[in-house]
Amino acid sequence: MKKILLLIIIGLFVSCSVDYETKRMLSGVNELIDDGHPDSALTILKKYEKEKADWSKKERMHYELIKLKAENKADVVFTSDSVIRQVVDYYKSHGTANEQMLAYYLLGRVYSDMGEAPMALQAYYDAIEKADTLSSDCNYKTLTPVYGQMSQLFHQQNLPHDEIWALHHYIACTKKWGNEIDVVIAKSQLIRPYYLLGEKDTVLHIINETHQSLKHLGSTQRAAEALAPSIYIYIERNQLPKAKQIMDIFENESGLIDKNGIIAKGREHYYATKGFYELSINEIDSAEMYFRRVLHYGNLSDGYRGLLSVYRKKNDIDSVVLFSQRYEAAQDSLHNKMQIDAVHQMSALYNYARSQKEAEHEREKAQKTLILLGFIIFVTIVLSIVIIFIIWFYRKNQKEKQDKIAKLEESLENAKVQRSAVQEELRKLKEKDYEGIIAIKEEQEAELTKTIDRLQTENEKYKNRVNNQEKDDLDGFLNSAIAQLFIKKAVGKAERPKPTEAEWKLLISQFSKDIPVTFKSFGIGKSLSQLEQRVCILLILDISEKTISYMTDSVASTVSNAKARANEKLYGKKDAYSLKINLTHTLRRS
Repeated sequence: MKKILLLIIIGLFVSCSVDYETKRMLSGVNELIDDGHPDSALTILKKYEKEKADWSKKERMHYELIKLKAENKADVVFTSDSVIRQVVDYYKSHGTANEQMLAYYLLGRVYSDMGEAPMALQAYYDAIEKADTLSSDCNYKTLTPVYGQMSQLFHQQNLPHDEIWALHHYIACTKKWGNEIDVVIAKSQLIRPYYLLGEKDTVLHIINETHQSLKHLGSTQRAAEALAPSIYIYIERNQLPKAKQIMDIFENESGLIDKNGIIAKGREHYYATKGFYELSINEIDSAEMYFRRVLHYGNLSDGYRGLLSVYRKKNDIDSVVLFSQRYEAAQDSLHNKMQIDAVHQMSALYNYARSQKEAEHEREKAQKTLILLGFIIFVTIVLSIVIIFIIWFYRKNQKEKQDKIAKLEESLENAKVQRSAVQEELRKLKEKDYEGIIAIKEEQEAELTKTIDRLQTENEKYKNRVNNQEKDDLDGFLNSAIAQLFIKKAVGKAERPKPTEAEWKLLISQFSKDIPVTFKSFGIGKSLSQLEQRVCILLILDISEKTISYMTDSVASTVSNAKARANEKLYGKKDAYSLKINLTHTLRRS
């Protein structure tokens, strides 16, 4: 037994040790990714690929999360969502807020690579929802690219206003962890959406502010690089000296152009800008050289547009016709592709949004139905308990009263029987002339007579008190302030002719207090509805049927039907006309 216990303790120790080592390894790999070495992180993770099958689910999911993070940092193109879906399903209810945010962000990156823009966008929204920005340990380095990726999606879908919203959050998050240069570069991203909106003055302001800030911070190359988008705007505005000034700064200080005038890979579009400048200063051959270089790098639209402008200046009609056709074809191809992509994206976005909205609507509808059903059940139970309690209390009170009366009547009957017996004895004794006994019996008779009188008086008093407790006081009701207010409303002497709900409640309360017997009859058998009660009380106040229709916000036929129903329930009469007579007769009789 001791050996078995020892083996269990050793097993638990080894298991805890393995979990600790795994956690420490994954933590180290995560730091390696954050330091900008995702390839090294993937190399380390690959060594544990076979071992992870023996780990707990928590460690396996953490491993997959870190691996996906490293692959994303290493610019691996995702082609399947099978692994990330498992990770997200786990972190929906496990892990920290930062881990949940990371899982949804990576889900968005996977969907983005797979061309599922709407699903990617939804994943980014979910990531934002998971972020605990009120916590001091919120990982803004993860939250920042969430907004960055959203801004790119909005830009691709030509939604500049949404892109500006995302970029403002992107900038705010960058301020939480980045240095001043990072923040300036984040702000420069606003150039894209404002260019789409055609607000070129705003674009120039952002470019100049970025250039000045970066230069002030000592980042000269980045400052010069930031000026590039403004060159073409100044060429369009025919501000050629300004365009030339900025071109010189860009070419001499950005570090992107070598001594032979060759720009860095990926920046070849600058040749088109250069060509349009040369064309503007009538350096036609130089402009043609730059436009043909642009064509070489695959930018057909700007290349053919530039050559078309060149040959127009040369007045070469054949070449103008040729490049007009080629430029038109390039534009058609570009527009077709953009339209097809836009239609696909908008269709997908619409379908996805519609399905999400329908699902949300169904969830809300089911939830509201459930809440309403619960409320109805709760109210029904409470009302049932209240009604049962009232009935029980009323019956108990009535039984106590009847028991008291029965005891008094029994005592009275006994006293009467005893007195009759004594009287009989007295009669017999008188006949036999037993004067001493007669005197005693006369004394007993007198005592019993007093007892009988006392009991009769007490019984009468109690009966009167019971009867007086439930007696209708019509005059008291008619003279009450609330009844008088309704009478004034009926004859048009009140400020507001139509009663409020509060005034109705006061009237009903006063009626139940002053005329309790009749009010209780409203609830016996088939109880009266709210409208039927109100009609009856207004008839007692001698208010006309037309005015009753107005005060109860009903049509004449509705009031007439209510009178007929109330008359049948209270008096067994099916007509509406005799209800007022029956009510008046009942009150006078009581």
